[in-house]
Amino acid sequence: MLANGVCQPMNAFLTHRIREQARSHNWIRVHPGFFMIDLYYWPTGNGLKVGILLEELEAEYRLIPVNIREGAQKQESFQRISANGRIPAIVDHRLEAPLSLFESGAILNYLADKAGRFLPPAGTAERQKVQEWLFWQVGHITPYMSQLQLFKEKAPEPIPFALDLLNAEATRLYRVLEQRLAEVPYVAGEYSVADMAIFPWIQPLRQGQDLADYPNIQAWRLRIKARPAVQRAYAKGREVAAGERSLALQ
Repeated sequence: MLANGVCQPMNAFLTHRIREQARSHNWIRVHPGFFMIDLYYWPTGNGLKVGILLEELEAEYRLIPVNIREGAQKQESFQRISANGRIPAIVDHRLEAPLSLFESGAILNYLADKAGRFLPPAGTAERQKVQEWLFWQVGHITPYMSQLQLFKEKAPEPIPFALDLLNAEATRLYRVLEQRLAEVPYVAGEYSVADMAIFPWIQPLRQGQDLADYPNIQAWRLRIKARPAVQRAYAKGREVAAGERSLALQ
């Protein structure tokens, strides 16, 4: 038995009729113990953002913990789903042939597109604005913030050059976000997958930042923290690994 669902062999009992019913009802769970989406997960910043989207979509999904602190992401069985050996990854069972995806940005785009929510239609300027901020998170926020946290929390001894460089970049990125949120309530104008991607990675205490210096970020965080789906996503993360530092909501 796995988290929030049952063991995978249950899928073998699904008939063609049940699969067709599942497809026609999109997100609705149509068979006891069968979930349309499997989420391979650990409650880090990257794991949480996919969990937030699935909760916002009210999707029926099975959360399958991959304990990265014990090296579970290195197992061959997981790497058949996530070629890069990193969480999160999903398997979408709504299709005739189940689709597996890794990389959180790709997963967010796929799920939002499939549901027609939190990502504007293809070809629109609004969609490109969401993509702009989603890729900013993937290309800048995660690499620099994760390295900063690594050097601050796990280095055997302080490395001043690395810390100075990464602290300066964290401050720069916070200022970019602060300026954007002075103009709009959410990074792409409307609440979207871009906000879901950025939100779990803004962890001021770990990143040497004071939210008092960033009133627009603070207000944005309060708006997102108040969303029931976000609260559910974090609660499920605590059920998996309550001690993960990414779960702290300042």
